[in-house]
Amino acid sequence: MVERTLIHSLQRTLHSFTFPHITMIELGIPPLILQQALQLVALHFRYTVLHTNTIAAKLYNLRRKFRCSNAHLQHTIENRIAKAHSTLMISSTYPGPPFMPRSVTLAKPKNKGKFYATFLKPIVSAGWLRQIRLKYPQTPLPPSGNVSSRLHAHFLLHHLSLCNNLYKLPPYLTMCAHRNPMSLLRLRSQSHQSILTHMLTIVDNKRDAYDSRGCLYCPSGVTGSEIHLILECPATSDVALDLIQLLTCLLYDTCQPDWSTLTTHQQTSPILGDPPSTLPKKFHHVWLQSTLPAILDYVIHLETVLYNMT
Repeated sequence: MVERTLIHSLQRTLHSFTFPHITMIELGIPPLILQQALQLVALHFRYTVLHTNTIAAKLYNLRRKFRCSNAHLQHTIENRIAKAHSTLMISSTYPGPPFMPRSVTLAKPKNKGKFYATFLKPIVSAGWLRQIRLKYPQTPLPPSGNVSSRLHAHFLLHHLSLCNNLYKLPPYLTMCAHRNPMSLLRLRSQSHQSILTHMLTIVDNKRDAYDSRGCLYCPSGVTGSEIHLILECPATSDVALDLIQLLTCLLYDTCQPDWSTLTTHQQTSPILGDPPSTLPKKFHHVWLQSTLPAILDYVIHLETVLYNMT
């Protein structure tokens, strides 16, 4: 209930009415079950390392020793903490003292809890990424093929770029503070009202299929997805030519695969603000600095063209 209420509030605020799963990825909000696991593992750290002399810690450690032999209720704190370690796939250190990285070991006593929580965030992020990719385990690499839904479309376009800490806001929302990135957010999150596949249509009391939403500007009836409108549609593909020229030059300068060798999903992904999946992480910041202003200009221009045609 808490997670659903938060996501619905954000969607109303941002006017981005997409799947909660997509909103959480785009805004760096981990699933509640993983956030609870992080808090429980951090509590285990406090009870076994930081505050071992408190009454709560002594009771916890006593019950933890006999957890397997006694018929403890499922939702007791020791069982929930054990399950949290399994959820984050760090159960090898449980029930003993937790593993402490160098940053935690060298921290001042009052800061150890904070540093340990920071150490756990990439672990939670990795667990979240595993959950995301398990939804479509048969996805080819590089991404290609038919799309079955907005969730599937978002996954194919952006899942290879989810290599950073998912707790953080994506760079396109933070690096150009003087620009409004909301249109790019809606385009990325499958909720732009000018893209036909982003809109829901009810026909005969049934929701229409994703691939039945044909492009309004093409007589062939091809699916009017963001990939089609950005790269293929005769009415709108010319808008992206300047941006594609910039991206082609940057790919060449950074020794990445040539633009013409990429699939349409791989081409659309950098147009929507993702660094190339083959680009080393240390160059991501420079890449985004070079491309985001042009991407935001392109999205504004594309919106203008689409609004004028409707």
